[in-house]
Amino acid sequence: MKNVVTISRQMGSGGRSAADFLSDRLGWPVVGKEMVTEAAAKKGIDPGKIERIFEHRITLQDRLTVQQKSAKYLAAIKDTIQEYAEKGDVILLGRGAHIILSDHPNVFRVYLNAELDVRIARIAQKNNLKGKKGLESARQTVVESDYARASYHNYLFGVDSFDPLLYDLGLNTTWMAVKQTGDAILSVFELVRG
Repeated sequence: MKNVVTISRQMGSGGRSAADFLSDRLGWPVVGKEMVTEAAAKKGIDPGKIERIFEHRITLQDRLTVQQKSAKYLAAIKDTIQEYAEKGDVILLGRGAHIILSDHPNVFRVYLNAELDVRIARIAQKNNLKGKKGLESARQTVVESDYARASYHNYLFGVDSFDPLLYDLGLNTTWMAVKQTGDAILSVFELVRG
């Protein structure tokens, strides 16, 4: 199997930008939400139903009534991620790829985080949200995303998304520009996979 880089991140920590930077440097494609569309098409599932388990809070009702369906949706994503891993030389963004591929030796797992206020400001700027109401909207979006990501990691994979042993490299991007983040990831990747 060829190399795979997975990037997990908190919203606003620069994960997509870092993935795009690595893509430019390595010449590898970045695959993120496209995995959902591809998995859904192969299994004849509504992509929105798969996306829901990765982007929304897992409610008590989900736990009671949707567990079998969630298993079907997760199986579709797992198959798609495994296919990308077999092809190799790819950057997989989110969707639990770092857990799904935990037994693969050629996978380099990255986790990006940043201070909450910095992430809120980044999301407000990205979405052109201004003023006090804009910052509050960005705050709600970021906090909801944090909760949803922690929730689905626990619900789907039975892990704590903050467990450092799930990753080969963790970076706090609070004070890092995209190039610094990308260069740091690339340096450690080359050192480890050399």
